[in-house]
Amino acid sequence: MQVKQLNNAVQVKDIDLNKDDDIAELGKLIAHECVVLVDKANITERRLFDIHTEHWGSASRALIHKYVGEQRISGRHWRKLLLNLSYIANDEDMKEGMTRVSFKLNDKGKPTGIFTNGELDWHSDQQSTYDNQRVIGLMALDGTKNSQTTFLCTAPAYETLDHEDKTMVDELITVWNWDGGKMGGDLIDDQQEIVRYNMTPLPNMQCPLVDQTCTGRKGIKFPSHCFSHFSGMTVEDSQKFKQHLWDKYLNKDEYIYTQDWEDGQIVFMDQNITLHARPTNVTAGSTRTMSRIITYMDKLYPGQGQKEEVMYEGKLYNHEEFAKLVDDQRKREFEAALAA
Repeated sequence: MQVKQLNNAVQVKDIDLNKDDDIAELGKLIAHECVVLVDKANITERRLFDIHTEHWGSASRALIHKYVGEQRISGRHWRKLLLNLSYIANDEDMKEGMTRVSFKLNDKGKPTGIFTNGELDWHSDQQSTYDNQRVIGLMALDGTKNSQTTFLCTAPAYETLDHEDKTMVDELITVWNWDGGKMGGDLIDDQQEIVRYNMTPLPNMQCPLVDQTCTGRKGIKFPSHCFSHFSGMTVEDSQKFKQHLWDKYLNKDEYIYTQDWEDGQIVFMDQNITLHARPTNVTAGSTRTMSRIITYMDKLYPGQGQKEEVMYEGKLYNHEEFAKLVDDQRKREFEAALAA
């Protein structure tokens, strides 16, 4: 396996992903380098799923998606989300952690992917959730030529922080609130449901601004969409400091890797200290289809699986407690809509 340095990313050459020999080494490289391209991977979605789940770690699924899908929280108020989650699962055996990213609609006119056409702003998966490192494998299936994804690992920028800014960044806690899906302005209602419960199931979820990989590499879990404010700071001051970090440290060409897609390629990317975006507008009717699998890295790094608690309004809640809070809010919203 050969490694070539790219722009704040690396490319792996001379690797056969259909063989297990180099898979553990590749996983460790991804955990530390954060963005890794494998060109002409030539594997199936099933093989991508198996690489992640059999060799690297347990599948990651947004907590509320998981609870709704398993009907651990249920009722009429969850039926819409339950149906929408079923539409984007590309295979029943691989639905845990794997979805499609596509503009295609099924025979019922429902989206088969989590986003529609258009550009997507900078984001990471489950942004408001404080958790151990999760890694996405994003594979180009068909119709991907002339589209791009940009990636920004924040570790190099974190290392350049001056003393005053580093002191601030190391101490800050971000507070999140659902913003109606501004990450992708053309999200239809069905997809907004999915994205909302992936990103910010409840207002005032929290996580530290500094995060790290399984290898201990630190970076900034930079707050893009759904960011409300920093705990203990006003909204105005929070937005000013966020913009300061973006302008002075992060938004630099040397930190942004742009992938010009060709079918059959895979980019593996960290989700704790790495952002990604879609700068190209995928037009209506496009056949662009990607496959997306997300897992922890706990088979390579024991103890690095899903955290057992969620940070919310300054407290830690176990999964059952937090799901109950979300369920109660959802029920209130549903009943209010019926009464309107």
